[in-house]
Amino acid sequence: MLKMMMRNIAASSSSYCRSRRWRGMPCLHSNSTVVVFANDYFAFLHSQPSKPIKSTRTQLEQPVRNSPKITTVEDAFNVFDRMLQMRPPPSVVRFNQILGQVAKLKHYSSVISLYNQMDVSGIGPDVYTLNILINCYCHLNQMGFSLSVLGKFFKLGLEPDVFTFTTLINGFLLENRVAEAATLLHKMMRGGNCQPDVVTYGTLIKGFCMKGNNSAAIQLLRKMEEGACKPNLVAYSTIIDSLCKDTLVDDALNLFSEMMCKGIAPNVITYNSLMNGVCKLGEWKEAARLLNEMVSKNIFPDVFTFSILVDTICKEGMVVEAEGVVEMMIQRDIDPDSVTYNSLMDGYCLLGRMDKA
Repeated sequence: MLKMMMRNIAASSSSYCRSRRWRGMPCLHSNSTVVVFANDYFAFLHSQPSKPIKSTRTQLEQPVRNSPKITTVEDAFNVFDRMLQMRPPPSVVRFNQILGQVAKLKHYSSVISLYNQMDVSGIGPDVYTLNILINCYCHLNQMGFSLSVLGKFFKLGLEPDVFTFTTLINGFLLENRVAEAATLLHKMMRGGNCQPDVVTYGTLIKGFCMKGNNSAAIQLLRKMEEGACKPNLVAYSTIIDSLCKDTLVDDALNLFSEMMCKGIAPNVITYNSLMNGVCKLGEWKEAARLLNEMVSKNIFPDVFTFSILVDTICKEGMVVEAEGVVEMMIQRDIDPDSVTYNSLMDGYCLLGRMDKA
């Protein structure tokens, strides 16, 4: 069976394409004052000005043309200083681009400092500016300040968007405040003004899974299926991965079949999770079936797929075959990582071949 799998991989390699790994979002927690604040927010939202400034997720992600590339914090402060000295100063959109780039560098405190310079210079923020600021406070575990920025929306007559609330939900999860994250999502669902999107749902699903609460994650998935915002591959794969990590492989395979029946095509991440789950249970034949299924669908195995395979083969005592898999990886320009080599060393140790290890 192993030889058949290796032949299948080799035969189909020319038509494969690699998939990018999905980066999941972090995790959250709860505080009664936030629930009260959320109530105030939704009550206040209905009395917004008749023409609030709106922003969509797509608009927020569009790059600003002719903006300088920021690679260090020093670059950001230098560019910011020059922009503040210009008369008239550039639009807030140009400042947002700098703030966004610094946030991507994970220098969250620097973003806050730059924003304060904007504020002192009289550069008025827009929705995007405040969303960046909320995101930075969330990553600094300062949810109190994040919520105070939410209050600034109302003061300036701006309307928070789905990105605002998704960021707050993610901030609660980062502080392991899952209950408050769930409360905020439910208020969004009932509020009507700003409905959650697939990213919002996916963020909370990830939070539930990170807490090991698979049942809550599945319940949220079912709510999505009942509503207009249907679950996507990321939502399903997140729960499948969590179930496999908890060795609930049958449940994961059932969810996988359900996903396929709904026309949602799996990717290499989904298969890696399933293969890892069945290998943990020692179900070598099922792992072989999944690998062959991947190959038949032109889903190219990546370093994680091969490492799972190498580890399983080594545990079966077939270290020579495992080395063959590693050689196949190298031929296909997939570099083995420390996990791959650790599995090989462990395999040789199990056979008592310490010199080879």
